Amino acid sequence: MKYLPKELKCAYEYDKLKVPVIDALVAPYINTDDVLKAHYILADYFTDESSGMPAEKMLAGLRSPDLLYSAICRQTVSFGNSQKYTNPFDICATLFFGLTKDHPFHDGNKRTALLILIKQLTEFGYYPNETITTFEKLVESVAASKVQDNYTKIYKKFKKDDEPIIRTIAFILRRNTTKKNRTLHLDLNMKEFCKLLYEKSNVDYELDNMKIKFKRSVKGIFTKKELSYTVKFYGWTRPVEAGMVRDTFDNLGLTDEFPSFQTLLSGGKSFYHIINQFEIPLRRLKDK
Repeated sequence: MKYLPKELKCAYEYDKLKVPVIDALVAPYINTDDVLKAHYILADYFTDESSGMPAEKMLAGLRSPDLLYSAICRQTVSFGNSQKYTNPFDICATLFFGLTKDHPFHDGNKRTALLILIKQLTEFGYYPNETITTFEKLVESVAASKVQDNYTKIYKKFKKDDEPIIRTIAFILRRNTTKKNRTLHLDLNMKEFCKLLYEKSNVDYELDNMKIKFKRSVKGIFTKKELSYTVKFYGWTRPVEAGMVRDTFDNLGLTDEFPSFQTLLSGGKSFYHIINQFEIPLRRLKDK
């Protein structure tokens, strides 16, 4: 969140004060700040004019702290000493339902709910399979209160349950996810990558005609060597790939300084990466 545009960052910090985090909620559970981050990163991504895609207008901001807390607390509902939801898919389903139906934000509620759903599934070790349109349909069905109508056969399996809608959603999630591929991914977009290189290694950069040129001065014993490397530019909010980072480090002489570029990174698949991968359904949800 460090590199959000100033206007969005100020709004995010303001909303953050309204909804302090719940100390007991740690990953794979989703906390209030996770949802706020997802919401404002969505706003940053879809209003980004540097990507070559049409920039949208999005009224970002929290509409109701109480409704956000209501959705978040669904994950840990308990009766007596027994927690109601213990299965990962049930936990994901009930939070997703709450975020979709409660409308805690002024705009982008369905998008935020879907992004958080995918993020939490990955935290539990699951990932949507290729039928991502299934998730898009699920968001629309929950928002329109048509889960029972659109998933009649599945709903009938759980109609005697005290939470048939949640069980139906959980069943759909289980059927449309696979164990997560834990290959290397980076938790950085181009804006964050450029800023980190500058802050950690004094690497300058300049944007020219959809390309970024990185420049670094390296002091030798008697002379100073100028190193540079140019990469394609896809937009400030678009994620960087491992191969590009590796090549940049090699050409700028940073490999010895950062033998594992994971030292630049934080764990977990970032919201920017998830948005980039599922941009089409997330973009379509704006008008639904």
